[in-house]
Amino acid sequence: MKFTFLITGRKTLSFAKRCIDSILGQQGEHCFDWLYVDDASEYSRTEKDALLSLMKGKVLFLKNRHYQIGAINQGIQELQDPYRIVCLVDGDDYLLGDALTHVAEAYKNPDVAMTYGNVLLDFRPYQDPMSQYFYDKKTVNTQYSDEVWKNQAFRKDGFRCFHLRTFRRWLWDLIDPKGFCRKDGTPLRASGDSAFVYPMLELLGDPKHVAFIDTPLYVYRLHSGNVHNQDKKSQTDDLEYIRFELPSYSPMNRLTLQTWLNQTEDLIKG
Repeated sequence: MKFTFLITGRKTLSFAKRCIDSILGQQGEHCFDWLYVDDASEYSRTEKDALLSLMKGKVLFLKNRHYQIGAINQGIQELQDPYRIVCLVDGDDYLLGDALTHVAEAYKNPDVAMTYGNVLLDFRPYQDPMSQYFYDKKTVNTQYSDEVWKNQAFRKDGFRCFHLRTFRRWLWDLIDPKGFCRKDGTPLRASGDSAFVYPMLELLGDPKHVAFIDTPLYVYRLHSGNVHNQDKKSQTDDLEYIRFELPSYSPMNRLTLQTWLNQTEDLIKG
């Protein structure tokens, strides 16, 4: 079972050491790698060298802004192994020490192709936006009901799949990247996670393929640079566009899905 931590960030150099240390310090014996995608932070040569040093050279510097979803997509294109499990980490956040142990345990179930949850919040050093942050987060990191699964009504129900989000690499290639853009063709600026989470849920089409991990694995930092502080309008508008204007996906052919899962299981056994 092989994992890649895909870290994305813009102007998050000050958080990078805590982030990578939390990955390198994961408990247990696991096979993992990482890649940091910098979203055109306009760093000086000295700053780039500092980031490269922290990440042991595993950094992809984007020349132009791609925003969250675009940066993730650029990073995933660097990962050629379709059976690898991708773990998404924001560059200003960090993991708890047993995160990968819990994720690996979930993927021992050969039916699982995606996991999400759970997260703690780090308010340091920015206390003020607590109430502003929470008002639209009532359903975050809770499970979808059987009725939502039955009706494939994830977009109508709301957003639940928050950090730590992981998935099998091949699942990403089933998503049309046109859904990562606004109507005018420019990248979604915020709520980009919804642009892949909803399609993955719809493609998998059965709760047995998605594991919700209730144990906290991930620490999300609240600070002045968070997107909800910088561009709340884009966050709201882009989410509405994804939920109510972009087309939903039909569930994958069950035989095709099972073939992908079986191939993954064979590799694990091998």
